[in-house]
Amino acid sequence: MRRESALIMPVGYGWHDHACWFHTGSEAWREMLVPFFSEGAARGERLLYVSHRSTDELVGDLSPLPARDELLRGGDLTLLSLEAYRGTADESVLNEQVAQIRKAAVTTVEAGYRGLRLAVDSAHPIRSGDDIAPFVHAEMMFDEIAARLPVLLLCGYDGRYVDRSAAAALAFVHPIRQRVVFGLGCALYADGEEEHSWRLRGELDLASREVLEVALKALPVHGDVHLHLDALTFIDGNSTYALAEFAERIAPHRLVLHDPPTVLSRIVEVSRDEFPGLRQIASVR
Repeated sequence: MRRESALIMPVGYGWHDHACWFHTGSEAWREMLVPFFSEGAARGERLLYVSHRSTDELVGDLSPLPARDELLRGGDLTLLSLEAYRGTADESVLNEQVAQIRKAAVTTVEAGYRGLRLAVDSAHPIRSGDDIAPFVHAEMMFDEIAARLPVLLLCGYDGRYVDRSAAAALAFVHPIRQRVVFGLGCALYADGEEEHSWRLRGELDLASREVLEVALKALPVHGDVHLHLDALTFIDGNSTYALAEFAERIAPHRLVLHDPPTVLSRIVEVSRDEFPGLRQIASVR
């Protein structure tokens, strides 16, 4: 099982951990970033810092990092500026960025490092509604990488440019997050063992309805989608029908529910005729 926790300081974590932090500008972000990379340098990990800001700004962010220049010269620390894409939320651009990070994770292992410690910072204005879906989709693809490769990932967002609903939707797909942004009562994240598999946990009710709908809209679909529900403690009718709509949307691929709560299995069985999307759901115990 992957780790879930409230994030206070991004140290003491390990491979497959994926955290997000909403900050209030460069200085506040630096207070999280430098300890995160200092720990990685001490462990002999490869460090990668990705941001939509200029390379000079990235260098400045890491000015307090011990031996920063030596790490850069030796290739243990890499800076990747995506300044050319700043202000762009095009899905193809985000997918390209995800592909770059996946490649970096693979080449890190091939180069003999224990793994990749990655920090990604976005200053892009993000609002709820259609604007949020590409960013949540990218985060879920990042999460697939973190779940299955030796990667430790810290995602930073300038909270001054992210509205509250959008921040909650982003936090929902991070196993490790600030409690103040979105509580730890529920989450959706990639399974660490099986490809195309996800874990949905906690209580799904009115408070989580919007973030669940956004996550299902953004979830990467490569074929049948497997959803592990052994840690799901409650699901209301609206959340059940959100699953039905998702199943209908991905047809002819199936939504396969593993270890669903008894009440959910009953709803699926008795409501298939009324809600066609439920016919696309298969349950496995």
